[in-house]
Formats: sequence, C-alpha cells, structure tokens
Amino acid sequence: MMTFPHNNVRPRIGPIAGRIDELGRVLLPVTIVASDGFELELEALVNLQFTGSLVIPEQLAASIGWRCLGARRVEMGTDVKVVSHYLGLISLGVQHQDVCVLGGTDDRCVIGQRLLKGRELTVDFTTGRLFLSEEKDHA
Repeated sequence: MMTFPHNNVRPRIGPIAGRIDELGRVLLPVTIVASDGFELELEALVNLQFTGSLVIPEQLAASIGWRCLGARRVEMGTDVKVVSHYLGLISLGVQHQDVCVLGGTDDRCVIGQRLLKGRELTVDFTTGRLFLSEEKDHA
C-alpha cells in the first residue's frame, strides 16, 4: 500500500518523453482506454493551433466503445467538416482523465491546447528531445 504525506501535496509525476520526427513534428505518447478497460498507446502530433483536446481516427473512436456525443462542425484549414465527438478516457502521463475527443477524418492523432493546459512542454530541437511535465505547484 502506498501512503502520501498529509499536507495535500500530490506525488510528482515524472515528465513524459516525446520525440521530434524527421519532418520536425512534435510527437507525444497518449494512452486511450477502451470501454472494456483495454489500454492502447498512440503517438500524437502536438498542434498548438488546435484549441480542443484530442483528435483520433473516427473508426478507432467508434471501435473502442466510446460514447458518441453527436456531431459538430469544425474548421479544418479552409474547409468546414462535420465530425463526431466522443467522451473518452485517456492518459497523458499517469492520471486518467475524461475528455471530449473529436473523430478525425484521417489516421492521425492530434493533441491540442486544451489537453496541454496546466502542463509545461519543453522542446529541444538541438537534441531532438521533448518533455511534458505537470505544472509546478505554487506554494
């Protein structure tokens, strides 16, 4: 059994290591949890222009049993497309969280601003390494 200090300080979660691919794209691992509890780790592109949480392929979201909340119109470049959105359990690090996830029109996974909120993203293009850390506690 694990015990924590009684001063309401949660344990520090280590940084998540990602990578920069050969095209210079920033990629982070994200774990999605199917409705039956099966966990699948995906590599997702970080897109700071995307204000939502996460996009995963539409077929994948439907096949893992996530609850579909309906459809919505979203701007994709200069086009407006209708995509489904789902309530999904994901993990970007250790803690699981429920997020609204858009079903994508291609096979890419994309992490947006809402999922990165409260975290610190460090990108080192010199070494090709990147880390995502939880926000530091303010005393």
